[in-house]
Amino acid sequence: MLTGRTRIRYRQSLIALPAVYVAGALALGVIAPELDAARSRGGADLGTARDVLTATATGMIAFTGFVLAGLLVVVQFAAGQYSPRLVLWFRRDHLIKHSIGVFLAAFLYALVALRRLDEPGSRVSPDITVGIALALLVASSVIFLALLQRVTDRLRPRTLFAAVTREAIRSARTAYPARVGEEIVPDAATWRHREPQVVRHAGRPGVVASVERAQLMLAAERADAVIEVIPAVGEFIARDQVLLHIHGGSMSTETLADCVVIADERTIEQDPAFAIRIIVDVAIRALSPAINDPTTAVHALDELEVLLRELAACNLEATLTRDRSGAPRLVWNAPGWEDLLSLAFDEIRGYGGNSIQVCRRLLATLEDLLEATAESRRPGIEEHLARLHAQALRSFPEDSPERALAQVPDRTGLGLGGR
Repeated sequence: MLTGRTRIRYRQSLIALPAVYVAGALALGVIAPELDAARSRGGADLGTARDVLTATATGMIAFTGFVLAGLLVVVQFAAGQYSPRLVLWFRRDHLIKHSIGVFLAAFLYALVALRRLDEPGSRVSPDITVGIALALLVASSVIFLALLQRVTDRLRPRTLFAAVTREAIRSARTAYPARVGEEIVPDAATWRHREPQVVRHAGRPGVVASVERAQLMLAAERADAVIEVIPAVGEFIARDQVLLHIHGGSMSTETLADCVVIADERTIEQDPAFAIRIIVDVAIRALSPAINDPTTAVHALDELEVLLRELAACNLEATLTRDRSGAPRLVWNAPGWEDLLSLAFDEIRGYGGNSIQVCRRLLATLEDLLEATAESRRPGIEEHLARLHAQALRSFPEDSPERALAQVPDRTGLGLGGR
């Protein structure tokens, strides 16, 4: 089973998965001619086989360079047009890694197989060798079309937001494992000690990317202790800052510090707030005077509503796990409901408060959330409704038609007001 640090490095690596394809291609390039040699030894048209393999090798290396250059342009465009935080999103895309692997495999297989066929006196009938080369070319063509579709989809704001939201919903169920009403949060005084054992970060500075909760839970049970993770996932942490507090019991801290995975950048894996951050970043960039695209901000609000509905159903205070006896063993920090609402709406309201389209969609979002969420969640939503009303009063002149129009909820932004 991969550790959190290894898993993150694997998901962000552009080397690991293509390297498997490269190794497979090298092995096939040796084995396929041997299979042909064992099957038949005469009457082969080696000239045609050499032509096919030579064309495959020269064509695929040029084609791979062309595709990679195009991908770099797309990534640069996404970082400049949407958000720099999307660069890592492209690096983690498995289809991109599989595509690079297949393209390199076709090139290397043809080179290695060609070397065997060019041996003096070779009388191999290269049916299998050429067949595999053609299969790799077909696979390259298919995966290129799939890659083209994936990249163009990633450039569409709605598709991009939907992909981020799907991953964020899975992350929310990890960060907040209990649903509303399922978990009673114990009083901290029942498990917190005044002088806990302290575990500090001894490595290089970085961002808390994830926490190995299963390992920490097991260590806490063995020591009959409660482990409290001090930094929330997504927080930046410097050297010698506190990572963990161990309440009750005593244990070795050397391995415990490794259970808090520090990386260069945030990931959505255990951090649904980072997904909100990505969507909001794209929305406020679209609202800048240089771009002036409020429709993209409306699409962002569509997905923010989906994600906040999921988070509203979670017990956001129950960020803990218990042992079989019901005693808390692991406690961590995560954003609360008011934090998530502010992250989702404050900047969009601030930058889009003078856009009728954004005001109407934001009003519809808040009213829908107010109706769909539990009573305990409503004061925070009502506060944001009051802020939106105040923003509209500041942005539009008194008694102007725009002021009245901006205060009509509309799920499309403009087009369905009053329904």
